[in-house]
Amino acid sequence: MALLDGLGRHLGGVIAPLFDAAILHRAGLGNEPVRARIEGIREAGEEPGLPGRLVRAVVLTPGAAPDLDDEITLAGIRHRIVAVETDPAGSHALIQGRPL
Repeated sequence: MALLDGLGRHLGGVIAPLFDAAILHRAGLGNEPVRARIEGIREAGEEPGLPGRLVRAVVLTPGAAPDLDDEITLAGIRHRIVAVETDPAGSHALIQGRPL
């Protein structure tokens, strides 16, 4: 697998200019600048304490993928991450978030 080590990070670096600046707020670790792109916004069933809007975004992950304890600021709006799917190559994560 040595050939594939770091491939995801290299691919993420190549496509980074196509993504917008965002801030990943890692629980207990501080803020990390990342590149992200909103893929869609839809109304979702409300859960107690959470707005009904659900945002789906692609986040380039130069390090560890986001987790459910993290939050992300996209287009000036902070979101609580409620779902994360990771890319096997490690170049990006698909997240779903709800605005705070």
